[in-house]
Amino acid sequence: MISNYEAAGPSRAEVSEKLRKRVISLFLDTWDEACVEGLPSDLLSEVCLYLALTDMIEDHGEDDVADIMETLPHRIRRGEFTLALEQH
Repeated sequence: MISNYEAAGPSRAEVSEKLRKRVISLFLDTWDEACVEGLPSDLLSEVCLYLALTDMIEDHGEDDVADIMETLPHRIRRGEFTLALEQH
């Protein structure tokens, strides 16, 4: 049974997208702070990928994560990870 809150509130997809944007914002703020402190962005990238992969493997297992990683070339070429630049 759907509660009144669920019927009137935002969809799960909307909540998920809102949370995703918030997390990205927090990470970008922290990233910028690390760069200001002199940490090289390529090292930050490598560490973030390492941490993401170790966490995903812990949650989903090596085989599932390997399957996900096999989809990356297509997704990268499709522009899924390219941040849109704001036009002024």
